[in-house]
Amino acid sequence: MPMPIYEYYCSKCDYEFELIRPVSRSNETAPCSQCDEPAQRQLSNFAFRSNTFTAPKFKASLEKPMRSRPETPAS
Repeated sequence: MPMPIYEYYCSKCDYEFELIRPVSRSNETAPCSQCDEPAQRQLSNFAFRSNTFTAPKFKASLEKPMRSRPETPAS
């Protein structure tokens, strides 16, 4: 199961680092990998790797009209 990457900041040595952890441990502090002091988790953006889920569906919808109109006989 994929786990999120969390960003941490150590205020003692001014070091930033990332950890892969389960969501259940997301609010815990993490030991700094430089000085071993507790570091606080930072807010960060998530990344979406690909648009393969939406792009093919969207492209297909552009090729077809959303609704066809019935042809009206010429009077």
